[in-house]
Order: sequence, then structure tokens, then C-alpha cells
Amino acid sequence: MKTTLEFFAFGALALILTLIFIPIVKIIAVKVKLVDKPNYRKLHSTPVPLVGGISITFSVMLLLLISGDRLSFLIEYLPIITSGLVLLIVGVIDDKHDVSAKYKLAIQLLLSLIIASSGIRISSLFGLFGIYEIAIWAQYVLTILVITGVVNAFNLMDGVDGLVGGLSLLGFTMFLLASIYFNDYFLGKISVIFMGAIIGFLRFNLSQKKIFMGDAGSLFLGFILVTLGIKLMDEQGSAQNEYAYGFLLLVSFFSIPVLDSLRVYLSRIKRGNSPFMADKSHLHHLLLTAGFTHKKVAVVVVSFSMLFFFIGFGLISYQSTSLIIMVISMVFGLILRLLLMINSLHEWRAKLKGLEQR
Repeated sequence: MKTTLEFFAFGALALILTLIFIPIVKIIAVKVKLVDKPNYRKLHSTPVPLVGGISITFSVMLLLLISGDRLSFLIEYLPIITSGLVLLIVGVIDDKHDVSAKYKLAIQLLLSLIIASSGIRISSLFGLFGIYEIAIWAQYVLTILVITGVVNAFNLMDGVDGLVGGLSLLGFTMFLLASIYFNDYFLGKISVIFMGAIIGFLRFNLSQKKIFMGDAGSLFLGFILVTLGIKLMDEQGSAQNEYAYGFLLLVSFFSIPVLDSLRVYLSRIKRGNSPFMADKSHLHHLLLTAGFTHKKVAVVVVSFSMLFFFIGFGLISYQSTSLIIMVISMVFGLILRLLLMINSLHEWRAKLKGLEQR
């Protein structure tokens, strides 16, 4: 009961602090022109402050620094927190000045190496391709590639209002449930603080007084989520042989960003374009074309992520990493085929209307 009340208080304080910080940071952002300017690819017609990630981080860090057991917490999570803050700063600079993609990638690889060097590594494939424990050098390579790939995939999901915020809220909710199951106080504490701060962000992001997450926020949140997931998977897998739960959190939550990014990259390469050339072929773009509003797109994508979690949970008794990944990939493929069919119908209707008007 005491822990429950403490967690509720942390979450409520994070929410209140974020609601206080955002209007202040918005004013500063407008003055320094830290805003998302309208262009042909965007729906908003006026500049929107890119302060969501900054406000969330302010609230989270303040509460972590003033709360009890902060020394023990900071020692355990120091690599994750400090690396995440560095990436946040890089994101803020990118939001303001557009940092070159190669420099951002180099920084992400370096931060991922720092995380791997701290001991937070993927130490097993948990039966994928029949492989379990892997060599140290492979742990480093896999961890660096997964963190960098997932962070960029998560960043690319930030295309409609409420999407990255909604996914992040779901991710930290999953971590909160995992912390209760594994009796991990620190994981529960950081989860509820992030949840409260994200809810505060969504209050503005989904209102008329709009703000955006910005690359700073999506990069920071993606980094924190994937590194926490790897930490949970590695610790609980080795300690309690409950590998499937930590693995399930990672796969179910990040399957949509990763699978969608891989699909988009391959599609661009197939058309002879650069895989990094921006277009409107991501999952959220397909949903928008199918007639969904921004809020409905966010709800649908978050619901898909929850669906994948339940699929994985249903298959967990088989203890088969390969089976879970295969089924989730198949379901994702079916969802995409359906959306592409709907979009094709919309295109044909538009063509027919154009012919009728001639």
C-alpha cells in the first residue's frame, strides 16, 4: 500500500510539473525559434513549439533528483540517464539547426557503445535460430545495432499528434507492470514518473495549444525505453529464468516501429531512392490516407502494439522466440496489406470522380 501511494504521488507530481513547465518553455521556444515550421509535408499552418521532450525531461530529472534513494538509483541507472540526456541535447540542436544524419548516427553508436560497456547488453538470443548465449563481442555488436536501430525507428513514428506520446505511455505502463511482477522498485519508480510527465505532454499535444515532441523527445524516449528493456531482459533472464517476459516487452512494443521502418527502407531502395529520403509511406501515413484522424491514428497504432503484446503473451508458453517473432510479423503484414488495399480503393475513387467531372 505504501509503495502504491508513493508511486501515485510521483506520477501526479510529474504530471503537475510538466503542466507547469510546458507554458514556460513554450514562450522560450518561440523566442529562440525552436519551432516546427509548416511546409508541404505538414498539416499545421503555423509554427509549433518543439518542447515536449524538453518538458518531459525537466519533470523527470527534477523528481529523480529530489526523491529518496536517489543516490542508489542514479548509480544503477547512471549510464542510461546520462546517455539519454546527451541524446536529448543532440535532438534539441537537430530541432533547431538540422544536424547531419551521419553525425547523429555516430553519436547514437557511441552512446550505444557506452551502454554496452556499462554491462547493459543483450547476452542471449533466447532460442532465435536455435541460439541462446552469445559471445561477448557479439553481445556488443547486437546491443549497439539494436539500440541504434530501434531509436531511429521510434523517431520515425513521430508523424502524427499523440502517436509517440501514446506509444511511450504504453511502454512505461508495460514496464510498471513488469516492475510489479519482478518486484523492481526502481523500475516502477522511473516508469510512473515518465507516465505522469507524458500524460502532461499529451494534454498539450492533443489540444489547441499545441506543442510537438520534437526529435529531442522522440530520440530521448526511444533511447530510454529500449535501454530499460535490454536491462530488464538481461537481469531477469539471468536471475530468474523468466526471459520470455523481458523479451516479450521488447518485441511487442518495438515491433511496429522496427517492422514499419524496415518495410519503408526496403521499399525506397526497391524504387531506386535513398532509404533515408522522406516520404509518406509509413504506417501512420497509410492510416491517415485511409481516413483516420490524428487522434484515431494514435489510438489504432497503440492498439496494434497492445495486440502484439497479447499475441506474444498467448504464445509465451511455447518458449519459442522464433514463433513469437514470426506470428507478429505475419499479423503486421496482414494489417499492411489491408491498409494498402483501402488506400488503393481511395485512389480509384478519386480517379473516377475526376473522370466524371470532365
